[in-house]
Amino acid sequence: MTLQQIFIKNLKKFRKKQGVSQMVLAELCGMGGNYIGQIEMGRRIPSFGKIEKIADVLEVASYELFIGENSEKKDEIRPETREYLQKMPLSVRKEISSRLFSLIKTDILASLDPKNY
Repeated sequence: MTLQQIFIKNLKKFRKKQGVSQMVLAELCGMGGNYIGQIEMGRRIPSFGKIEKIADVLEVASYELFIGENSEKKDEIRPETREYLQKMPLSVRKEISSRLFSLIKTDILASLDPKNY
């Protein structure tokens, strides 16, 4: 399963868990009415900002949208994800790492003392 497929699967899972339609999620995120549907069909790939907004509306950490359910070891990168990432330009990989680490750190700190975040 590719990183995009994992993202799409998790997006659908968290959206349905919240009980919202594609249209409602798009509206809550300030996006066009069919934007979420196009993401879920693999026709569009959202920017980092849009991923963060979607995660915020779905009340999940952004990085959770990229975690495969069937991974036996959550701390290891799956081979297909590693291959996908290796094909990306180095600058994009660095940006992804930076943003994910920042989000993870914020989530950890918030869980330790939520009133400060």
